[in-house]
Amino acid sequence: MKQSYLKKPYSFLLVSAMVLTMFPAFSTSVHAEENQSPTKEQFSTVEELKSYDTNDNDGVKNPAKVYFGNNNQQWWIAGSQSNNSLTLFSASSMGDGVQFESNYMANKTYDDKWNCTYPNGEPAEVFPNHYGASYIRNVTLKEMETSFFTGSEQALINETTIYTDDTKNNSVYSTTEKLYLAYGDQEDYNHITVGKNSANDLNDGLRIDPSYWGESILELFWIRSPFVSNDDPNDGSNVLTAWPSKNYPAFNGAQTNNDSLENIRPAFELNSSTILFASAVPTATSTGNLTLQDTDGDGAFTLRYDASKYSKNLGSAVISYDDSKVILTDVPNGTYLVSQNSNGAYAKQITNETEVSASGMNLDNFANCKIWLETTDTANRITYAALAEKEQETAVNIVAGAGLNITSNNGVQEVVPNTAITDIIVEAVDGYFLPDGYEDRIQGLNGLTVTKMTKNGFAISGTPISDVNITLPPATKKVYSMILSGNGTFTGTCVGYQPIIAKEFTITNDGNIDLENIDISITGTDKDKFELIGDGTITIQPSDTIKVTVTPKDSLAAGVYQATLTVTADNIKTATTELQFTVNGHDYVAVVTPPSCTEKGYTTYTCRNCGHSYKGNEVDATGHTWGEWKVIKEATTTETGKKERVCERCDYKETAVISMISNEEQPTTSTKSDTAVKTGDSTNILLWGMVTVISLAGVITLLFFKRRKCR
Repeated sequence: MKQSYLKKPYSFLLVSAMVLTMFPAFSTSVHAEENQSPTKEQFSTVEELKSYDTNDNDGVKNPAKVYFGNNNQQWWIAGSQSNNSLTLFSASSMGDGVQFESNYMANKTYDDKWNCTYPNGEPAEVFPNHYGASYIRNVTLKEMETSFFTGSEQALINETTIYTDDTKNNSVYSTTEKLYLAYGDQEDYNHITVGKNSANDLNDGLRIDPSYWGESILELFWIRSPFVSNDDPNDGSNVLTAWPSKNYPAFNGAQTNNDSLENIRPAFELNSSTILFASAVPTATSTGNLTLQDTDGDGAFTLRYDASKYSKNLGSAVISYDDSKVILTDVPNGTYLVSQNSNGAYAKQITNETEVSASGMNLDNFANCKIWLETTDTANRITYAALAEKEQETAVNIVAGAGLNITSNNGVQEVVPNTAITDIIVEAVDGYFLPDGYEDRIQGLNGLTVTKMTKNGFAISGTPISDVNITLPPATKKVYSMILSGNGTFTGTCVGYQPIIAKEFTITNDGNIDLENIDISITGTDKDKFELIGDGTITIQPSDTIKVTVTPKDSLAAGVYQATLTVTADNIKTATTELQFTVNGHDYVAVVTPPSCTEKGYTTYTCRNCGHSYKGNEVDATGHTWGEWKVIKEATTTETGKKERVCERCDYKETAVISMISNEEQPTTSTKSDTAVKTGDSTNILLWGMVTVISLAGVITLLFFKRRKCR
């Protein structure tokens, strides 16, 4: 098998001795004074994991490894290129005797399936050493993604865009993939790089010095850089390999089909957004001691993933304030409680426990320990964890709102859990008060209570169950306000008046403070001319009212009487209403009412000032003055007739009945005195006289004709 070398081959030195340092962990009780927190190399947060690197050229050696994938594969942390990622490089070969490309002699026609991106368009063909077209990239690494990692692990591998040179076309191109090979500069063989690089500087990725690939592990492995032969620049059959050597690591050009020596050590970017922390102790599988591993030597960190980000409910663990126990809440059976300090770690499988004492985990106390709950999905090789929280002093921070003052000057306190606070005394400042129900507006006391509540202040006392951080609701500004309503002007009247109707006045408290020491009085020059009637109330609560009445006294002489209704109370201006009552002399106006046919006449005298009136100067009624009778209906032998007459003064009408006429009735002359009512109507006398004359004429004529017949 033909190989080209950059440097004269050196003899491989086989390292046959390895030192394994084992840390005894919790084999005996660890006394409190011996407890030391785990070092960064024993327990690392995500941010601390991102601080590790494989660049010794900066003068600081800060290496660490993590387990990830099959067979507890170890990976060097090369560094971090984003907030939520770690770039990892395989610490050992993941495949031996791997070909880069099977045919090292023939150029390849470009294929879009390679998904290579060129800045100036795709070429027609490429050399056999073209990484983007290689079998190792398109087949070996792709198969390794699925065969070497579980589905859950694959989900944590980010895609990375990397640039590689194309020596046939004198260009660079980019590819995007999960697993990829490191890059090396043929002229600078002191290090290799992984992670994102740039088209302008292919070697500006994360540096990996030979300490992590060329000194301790003596095996050649492929890198993706094409080898350029000094003898024939158009020879594209060789690819760089990293050639480890304890004394002088170097790069080597190897034909792409070399399958005897070259191994594969890929790199990838791990998504760190769900990592909770990393520990140098392996995952717990049983109750007992866990051994610390050397994370930059033969061992590696075991990653723990945040259970909450995977919706895994592990319950909660709280370290007691005195470090004597861990309080467990809703922890599923089978979950492990792990405690780690600088000496080692201990795991206890939980079975219905609600608390675990330090002595139960071979400790005097839990001071300076990292404590967490964990469970492992062995099929997916993911360990979910939840860190225990430390029970802290309960912090109380109460701030006075507007109009309040904490007179005890202890609104900020820190107390040991389950311990009562020192009473906090709160008072309303001058001009403010605490309305009814104020205490109901105080939220967030978390176990504290309001006591000794008055309008001027209160106390806060008790034992908080958690931190208290509140601003008290503001006190209410005192508002003193009083309204006196009512009309104080009485209707004027005259001397000798009847008692005047009293006027009502209303006093309203429209402020928010009791009006106390109410005093109601009538003041002024004529105060003794009015009478005040009140209810004797001396306090009016907000929105309440009282009523009083005022009336002028009786039998006042003519004149204008004035006074003032005055109301006073503590802390408020006086309220007043003017009173006025006028008494006048009478000023009568006479109105004459003349007599009528039936009613007497009189004169009415009415006072212009008060409306008082009386009647005098009566005159007798005049009686009716009748006109002549008029027949309205003639009487017959079968019906009565009707007649009427009208008063000439008032148009009053009077009617009378005319008797029926008898068939045998003869006209007669009566010598008797007329006893009929003298009405003044002579119509019937004339009628009957005419009837009598006509009847006599008829009789005489009849007798005359009879006598002539007899002759």
